[in-house]
This record gives sequence, structure tokens and C-alpha cells, in this order.
Amino acid sequence: MLPTRALTAAALTGALFLTSCAGNDDAGSPDSADPGSETTELSAEEIAEQERAEKEARFHEAIADQEAALAGPGETHRAEAADVVAEMSLSERAGQVLIGEYSGTDADSAAELIEQHHLAGVILMGHNIPGESGSVDTEALAAQIETIASAGSSGDDNARAVPPIISVDQEGGLVTRVGTPVMEWPTPMASGAAHQSDGELWSAGQVHRYMAEDLADLGFTVSFAPNADVTIGREDPTMGSRTFGADPDAVGQLAVQALRGLADAGVAGSIKHFPGHGSVTDDSHNTLPVQQQSLSELRERDWKPFADVVEVGAPMVMMGHIEVPELEAGVPSSLSAAAYAEIRQMGHDGVIVTDAMNMAAIADRFGGDQAVVTALSAGADLLLMPHSSPGAHAAIIAAVEADELDEDRLNEAAERVVALVLWQQELAAGELDAGPGVPLPEDLGARMMYGPATGNGEQEDADVQADDESIDDDPAELDASAVARHVAAQSITLVEGECEAELTTESLQIQGGTQQDRDRLAAAAQEAGLEIGWGPVVTLLGGTTPSSGDVVVALDRPEALADSTADTKLALYGRTPESFAALVEVLGGAEAPGALPVEVGSHAMGHTRC
Repeated sequence: MLPTRALTAAALTGALFLTSCAGNDDAGSPDSADPGSETTELSAEEIAEQERAEKEARFHEAIADQEAALAGPGETHRAEAADVVAEMSLSERAGQVLIGEYSGTDADSAAELIEQHHLAGVILMGHNIPGESGSVDTEALAAQIETIASAGSSGDDNARAVPPIISVDQEGGLVTRVGTPVMEWPTPMASGAAHQSDGELWSAGQVHRYMAEDLADLGFTVSFAPNADVTIGREDPTMGSRTFGADPDAVGQLAVQALRGLADAGVAGSIKHFPGHGSVTDDSHNTLPVQQQSLSELRERDWKPFADVVEVGAPMVMMGHIEVPELEAGVPSSLSAAAYAEIRQMGHDGVIVTDAMNMAAIADRFGGDQAVVTALSAGADLLLMPHSSPGAHAAIIAAVEADELDEDRLNEAAERVVALVLWQQELAAGELDAGPGVPLPEDLGARMMYGPATGNGEQEDADVQADDESIDDDPAELDASAVARHVAAQSITLVEGECEAELTTESLQIQGGTQQDRDRLAAAAQEAGLEIGWGPVVTLLGGTTPSSGDVVVALDRPEALADSTADTKLALYGRTPESFAALVEVLGGAEAPGALPVEVGSHAMGHTRC
């Protein structure tokens, strides 16, 4: 279904077409003018206005085509998926709704698991990534993924109808499964800080596009990102800097950019974790959080980003393990039909995937295999990481045969998953109006934004060219390294202290953080000509525990700065080499242009000393 806002292009184009036709009919009518009269010529102003209107119509039409391609499966994919699933056996359909996991780097065992139980695919966690600590053997990883991707692809009658999903959690910042030499990215909150400063959106999309390009090169087809959770700040133990911030409107806009950026590189993304993990005070990895807000409060805040993204189209939404008593008391949202109904009422008709079913919120209280059947019956389409993939597969088959699970519900779920795979495959192959290798239409120019334009005349300039004084080159020609430097430089936030103060000109001392953090800051400082071991003390905060020094720097979430003791307090939102280079520049007197995307002590969201 084409997003509502994208229809403005078709409407505008149609209006121009009707105007043109009406003009031609009048010109050809015998009553329109005397036979000897002169032809009326348009003025220069009228010609300019006509050309402007035609250009705007082409612009909106090109955006609508791009949006339709990036937003998720279309009617053609859904129709083809229905035909594919109709030919599947019950065993194949039961597997097509499961994403399994496997141990270590044994790709053969993963392929065997997929083949034996017809799984939709697998997810690679940290222990599945080959390489030394902090680094990745990319050749070994690509070979491992190739083995998994070929599972069940033999040419006999039992060959898979669609290829396996190869998925990963790759958010940037703290949740980065595939590390160096793959490009590192700061936390999502860095994009939130840049947005709070000047409304910048485009860089969030480009960060995720380049992130997805690296994943696609390795063979991944799905990344369970971005987070659409809205954090409450200090009391949020789980999400923190994994979120874009505490502003629901900003989170929704940034999530759209991120989701589209992933798709533009041929990777299917998923907004998560409905009904919102940023405002509960327990971690569903350890227990079942309870969301005590009313439904009206949730719809105004936690659910707003999800609704905003769904409105323009999302390939997939992830359901978290959170109890919402006003929806269904005592039941995790992932097992609650009422929770799935909320997402469907927003307008989402694609895949709803559960968060990992082996998390304590489910596994400790609701059983392993039966929980999968319950979730599927409630409205889930794709079950992520069941406690036992073979057990879950058998339980689904048994439930259908015993009439405990409606077979039509299983078919519907399998069709949605197959449609997702078909769309992702075409997108990655460059067979749609967007995606890797597909050139932008001329009318989109150097547009760096994703999502439908609003339809007003000023939108063109805002969308076509990212107007940013921090960028010297054409934004459309920026490579991944340039985008990484830009986000790091634009997000760093001066929470307390004097703006553009020269905090050090010769040297600095480094404490706190990890060894890698200290090494990276030292390298950046030495690159700038500073000595290490004497001078102002720069303390790096890697978590939520406050500290002290001449300068205190929060590397991930910034809330601990409130209780830290220092004349200068900075929020960095990342641990990348580019982040530390930006920090050194600010220590040397450069402006810190970011603004807080979350409250820090008495400092409100949007606060900055610069």
C-alpha cells in the first residue's frame, strides 16, 4: 500500500495533466478565438511558473516512486508470496515463521538447522562472528554467511522457494555485532543530538545506508534496527544511547531516515521495540517489565514514533516483551493479541517480528515451545530466536493438527515473511525504483533525505540539498568516512562550561573509560600535536557512574554528567576514532554544536552551552 503522503505526487501530477488537457481542448475549439486572431503567448513569468510546477511535479513523482520501493513489500510481492506459500507443506510453513540461532561459527550446523526445519533464516549474534576480540575476520564471516545462505538451495524438488534470511542486530554504538574493520558508527543518540541542534535529519539516513552497505557486502539481508523507543533518561536502564532521544517527534523522524537508509542499501530493517522499551524501568532480558502508563499517554508519547513510521511505510515492526496492563494484564505484549492489534490499527500490514523468545521475560514464565505458538496465534508473523528451533517447529505443526492454532493464521504469517524476502531480494538486486546501484532520477538531484515530501514549494530546497555549513563538498558525494566525521563533529554537546574555550593547547591527562577508549583519545590528541601524561585531566565516562576531572566526557548516554564534578562537561555519544577526533577539536577551542536529546539533571532536552 502506497503511503498516504506519497500520494501527493500523483495528485499533483494529475492536476497538471488535467490543466494541460483543458488548455488544449479550449485552443482547438471553434469558439475559443476568431479565425484571424493572433495566438496568445505566455509571458516570461508564466513560462517560469509552468516550468517550476512541472519540475515540482517530477520531483514529487520521483520521491513517490522511491518511497514505494523503500517502504516494504508491494501488492506484487504479496500476491507472489501467496502463491509460494500455497505450494508449501505444513512443515515448510511452520518453519517459514522462525528465525533460529546456532552455536559459535559452525555455519554447517546453521545450514543443517535451516534445511531440516525449513526455517525462515537465522540471526548472527556476537559469538557467531569470527575474529579476535574487538575485530572481525570479514573473509571468514562472508564465507560463513555464504554457506548459510545456500542452505536448501539444491535443485531437487525439496529446494527452498525463497532464500534464508541472514539477520543481525547492528544499531551502531553499544549494539554493534560486526566490528572493525567494518566502519564503526556512534550511538543512535548522536543523530538525536545533531537533530536537536539544528533539525538535521539527513545524516541519520546516510549513517544507516553506509552501515547497511557493509552488512550487505558480507551477505546480511536483515538488520533489526533502528530503535523507535523513546527514552525517559536516567530511569531507563536498557535503551539509553541506543535511542535517538526523548522527543517522540524527533525519534519518529529519525527512525524513518534510518529505516530508509537501510533499505537503500538493500537491507530490510525493523523498527523496535513496541510498545516502547525506553520508558520502563526493568530490562526484559532479565525479567518482564510492566508499563504502567495509560493507553492515551502511550499513544501520545511511546507509540507516536511507531505510528509516524508506519504511516509512511515500514517493512517490519518488532514486538517487545513488555506487559501493558491496560492492554492485557499479566501478559507480555509479544503474547497479547491486543498489542498486535494496536500495530495493525496504525496501518501496518507487513511483518511483525517478536523480540528474542529466549529472553527471561518469556522463557522464565511462559514456557519455551508453547510461547511460540501463543505468540503466533496472537498475531506474530516471525518468531525470533525461540528457545529451541526444532521444538518450536514441532510445536507449531502439532498445534495446527490439533486445531489449537488456526491454519489460516499460520498461512498469513508465512505469506508476510515470504513477501518481505521477495521484496528485499528485488531491492538488493536493483530491480526496484531505489536500492543499491539504482541511479537517482535527475529531479532528485543531490537529495539526501528519505521519506515523502510535504508538498509545499519550500520542500524542494530542503529535500534536494542538505544545507549544512559543516560540509564543504556536495553531500551526495560524501563517503562513509566523511559522514562518520560529520556526525561525530555535529553531535558533541557542551553541557557545562564555556563555549569555544581553549581547554588545552599543549597536553592532557586521560583517565576512565576502557583501554581502547584511552588509546583512541591519546592517538587523536597526538595527531593534533598534544602530549599525553600531563596537563588538564580528561575523564571518560563509559556508563552511568559519575566522576570528576577538569573535563568530564560521557561517551555513551549523558545522564551521569549531572552528578559529575568538573568545570567542563561534554557529551560525545560515541567511542569511534571520529568521535575522539571531534573531542580533541573541542578541547582545542572548536565549537560543540550538538544539543541534548534527553534531560541531564536540571538541563532540559535541547540544552547546550554553545
